[in-house]
Amino acid sequence: MIKLGLLTYNMAAEWDLDTLVEKCGALGLGGVEFRTDREHAHGVEIDISTERRAQVKAKCADAGITIVGLSSGCQFDSLKDQELADNIERTKRHLDLCAELGGGGVKVFGNKLHASEGVPEEQTVAQIGRALHECGEYAKGLGVLVRFEMHGDFQSAEQCNEMVRQADSGGVKLIYNCNAKDPVEGSIQPILSAVADYVEHVHLHDLCDADFPYLELVKLLKQMRYEGWCTAELPDSSDRERVLRYYVALWEALNEIADLSG
Repeated sequence: MIKLGLLTYNMAAEWDLDTLVEKCGALGLGGVEFRTDREHAHGVEIDISTERRAQVKAKCADAGITIVGLSSGCQFDSLKDQELADNIERTKRHLDLCAELGGGGVKVFGNKLHASEGVPEEQTVAQIGRALHECGEYAKGLGVLVRFEMHGDFQSAEQCNEMVRQADSGGVKLIYNCNAKDPVEGSIQPILSAVADYVEHVHLHDLCDADFPYLELVKLLKQMRYEGWCTAELPDSSDRERVLRYYVALWEALNEIADLSG
């Protein structure tokens, strides 16, 4: 079965670290991706002490929970030079934290193309590519990855492939984000195949969403011999445990159906 973990945005935002680890273990979620920059109850942020970092790593390891990585709020599309520089620096601090925790990588993103402000698309793409290169080379030295999420105005295969090519760093990969607008005539095969060489992580959403073919996703990932994690990014619920139990069961069922159908 393709590995399933939980992204703490938003379903687990109110769970402290002990609760988060206990729930993931009990509910069958083998990994956790910590959303940072949001003051979530787990407290995993770039300013925690060396001692606290060791405690977080040990708690997860003792419970058999993999630290999949960090999902930061760092973005590289800003029109302000200082803001861009600050985001690059914060990304590096996230990469340091991720390496100390034994995680796989740090999510970053681009949000807006700024076309309405008169900025050519290729200029923003090039800016993000340069930022990814700098952070990717830094990440390589730590043994972790910069994971660029296909998000906001940056969801097309062409854009994202071009940014990774311009980044020109083995430390940069993509997060496929299961966007509802991705299917073409009901299939995500065109877009997922186009980015397959760069996809290292996947963000899942509502597995019951009729607008997104999650069974096809599982089949395609298996055909790709995908070895990374899929983490669930879900809205909060008043009955979190019940929702997550159903979620894990449905994920297992999708994997079984994909295996049986070849």
